[in-house]
Amino acid sequence: MKELFITGLTVILGAIVLYMGIYLFSHKNRSIFGLYHPQKNKGLQKVVICWAYILTILGSLTIISAFASLLLFQVIMLVLDAFSACILSFFMVAYSR
Repeated sequence: MKELFITGLTVILGAIVLYMGIYLFSHKNRSIFGLYHPQKNKGLQKVVICWAYILTILGSLTIISAFASLLLFQVIMLVLDAFSACILSFFMVAYSR
């Protein structure tokens, strides 16, 4: 039962990270939350596209790791997801000025 719970939570995390990546892809030429305007700032647009690729790949790999029976792969993906979300928030704060 515990393994099923962990698998479910990992799939949910992977779906959230994947959604974040898809959201950034869809907003590379539109305003993000009304705060960031990548269509006006080419540097921010490159950062958004780069993070969109990173988050989409990490989200997909996290969902795959949920169904793989390799605990180390799953732990690595969870740590990478946590660090990437933290680093993304710092990048976005840097561009909020």
